[in-house]
Amino acid sequence: MERFPAPVLDVSAIRLRASMVTAGVWLTFVICVGGLGYVGLTWGEPDRGLLATLFACGVAGGVAVWRLPTERIIRSRWREPFFTAWSVLDLGLVAALVVTDGSVKSPLALIFFVPVVFAAMSYPLPSVVALGALTVAGYLGIAAAEGEVGSSYVFFFTVSLSCTAVMSAWQARNQDRQRCELTHVSRADPLTGCLNRRGLAERADAELAHALREGVPFSLIVLDLDEFKRVNDTHGHGRGDELLCWVVEQMREATRPTDAIGRLGGDEFAVLLPATSVGETATVAARVCDGLVRRVSASVGTACFPFDGDDLDALLRQADARLYSSRNGRLQRATPRAERLSWATALAHAVDVRMAGQHEHSRTVAMYAEAIARELQWDDEQLGLLRLAAMLHDLGKVGVPDRILRKAGPLTEEEFEEIKRHPVIGADLVARVDGLSTIVPWIRHSHEHYDGSGYPDGLEGEAIPLAARILLVADALDAMTSDRPYRPALSREHAMRELREHAGTQFDPLCVELLAGHVKRHAAAERATI
Repeated sequence: MERFPAPVLDVSAIRLRASMVTAGVWLTFVICVGGLGYVGLTWGEPDRGLLATLFACGVAGGVAVWRLPTERIIRSRWREPFFTAWSVLDLGLVAALVVTDGSVKSPLALIFFVPVVFAAMSYPLPSVVALGALTVAGYLGIAAAEGEVGSSYVFFFTVSLSCTAVMSAWQARNQDRQRCELTHVSRADPLTGCLNRRGLAERADAELAHALREGVPFSLIVLDLDEFKRVNDTHGHGRGDELLCWVVEQMREATRPTDAIGRLGGDEFAVLLPATSVGETATVAARVCDGLVRRVSASVGTACFPFDGDDLDALLRQADARLYSSRNGRLQRATPRAERLSWATALAHAVDVRMAGQHEHSRTVAMYAEAIARELQWDDEQLGLLRLAAMLHDLGKVGVPDRILRKAGPLTEEEFEEIKRHPVIGADLVARVDGLSTIVPWIRHSHEHYDGSGYPDGLEGEAIPLAARILLVADALDAMTSDRPYRPALSREHAMRELREHAGTQFDPLCVELLAGHVKRHAAAERATI
């Protein structure tokens, strides 16, 4: 089975908004240059110098927008606030120009039409409506301040501006509808009406992000109809198309409204199951197969986050493997060891994302810990368990609020007490998984100090499991050499000096020296390759 494509942003929309920024900047320059010409032609009238300064400010604002990382802003959640704020600032500048020119009947008031029309070309409907109302209100506010609200000129200008605002909103509404229709067409399978590959991949990406953020499971079912080609060959493609539509209808009846059904291609389908555990997924898969058995048999494979992987490709690979191993809906499971490793990797990634964005703290700690243990001549089985413990040593932080994990300043006493609970929480979570009892005390005591000043139990010296002492040193080195909310990263040399300074008090001296030797050899190897 082919892999999902990487989730794709709406490139055409991004290009449109980026081109609108360019157009808006050039429009600002043209209007400001024209305004400076107006200032020159009316130089004998009052406040011409201030008008020229305001137009110069408009040029400076255009340059500032030009220099912004436009595409990054457009791809971010701050896209609409950025465009709205830009337009509001433009309206403020126009109002200042009209007031400075001395009359609501100034020809500069015509510039009020420009932001409204500009917004209609790419802004969503709510932004256009708000901007149109603000523009009319701004003009009437200036007229009221001058006592001109009742004049025939102001009346007709307001009507014209209001009509422009209404037409702009109507155009934005039409664009929103067309965009929604195009989005649906580009993400829906034209035959069955379910999601196509692109739509399914984007939905899966969103659900995985939610699962990582909230710590809830997420499952995937892949389904392949058996001997579908024979249906086409025997009864024709029309009958085959009808069967595919029937299959989707049966899958909808067997799943929940919150689940998403997609066609991967040909006779291959997938179902996305938000907040669904391994056992529940097997139940849904069996229900889907039971619904199809009246007309067609199917091979089915399942995968569940976080047990089978932490991204869509990993989940799909696992589901594919089980699909190809299945016959008529009988599901095969991966080995317990593989599931434990996959589970550890997924949960560690989820914790790392909450703590430090894209930095893979748990993987780096596992690498340092393994380097120390190899120097101690641990066997492969012990090394494997140590890597697993390193991946999970911060697992308990899933129960610590983001406001504490990402706090830029020092922690209060209450916040530090909350942090000190995480080794116990992590150990309790790991203790519930069969086959991982060996590493439970390693995780629980991974923050004990060599002199007994650590937590949660205040163990001292050799009473602390050796694996826990290894984890503490490995964790400290990566923590010091990576950016944290409360300080920038230190150099490895500085970090190693800190470790040596606290050897015998916070850290096991032997573990510190073994890690120092590894870091020194690694640095020498890096220099040799340059």
